Amino acid sequence: MSILLLDVDGTLIDSLPGIQRGFRHTLDQLDWPHPDQEFTDHIAGPPMETTLRSLGMSPAMAQEGLGIYLEYTRRGGWADATSFPGMLDLLRRWKSEGLTLATATSKGEAFARLILEREGFLEHIDFLGAAQEDGPRRHKSAVIDHVLSTNGWRVDTSDILMVGDRSHDIEGAAEHGIDTVAVAWGYGTPVEWASAARTAHTPEDLEGIVHDWLATRG
Repeated sequence: MSILLLDVDGTLIDSLPGIQRGFRHTLDQLDWPHPDQEFTDHIAGPPMETTLRSLGMSPAMAQEGLGIYLEYTRRGGWADATSFPGMLDLLRRWKSEGLTLATATSKGEAFARLILEREGFLEHIDFLGAAQEDGPRRHKSAVIDHVLSTNGWRVDTSDILMVGDRSHDIEGAAEHGIDTVAVAWGYGTPVEWASAARTAHTPEDLEGIVHDWLATRG
């Protein structure tokens, strides 16, 4: 079995516009000053409460902010996103080649399902691994553990490859002994990608990297 763990935000889906609007709405509701644009350009990926804590909020206020953000997302913010060009076709090819595909996203499970279904990805995904909107499974390592445990994929880690765009994808996978291919069209930086096994700059580049990975496994 060859398994690809796929991040969603910044890898399959360009969700930054909706995340930014929800983030700013949350700050306004909390009467908290907005950070600069550079900060806001890199908020997609980690759990929202982690981002809010990084602004100096207390744990209690960050949890209140998470609730505000999730309510904004439920009211339609989840739909403010589009798929990255070329990624849906790539998933179709991977499935036709017999790869097992699972998401491993810090996005809430219901929101991930909605956007992946609308954009046509869901039918090609064998298992939807996502964070809990109201529960302990929030960080990437916990999501990956959920994916592996639920499916009984406690296999040789050389059988699994993570694809993501941020440092938390790389670090979360590494906690399970899994290598990551960083994708440069997402929201990360070259500094973040430096710790990945490889970096893909286009979907075609990613397809070649996965092909090489499969070849090394025989």
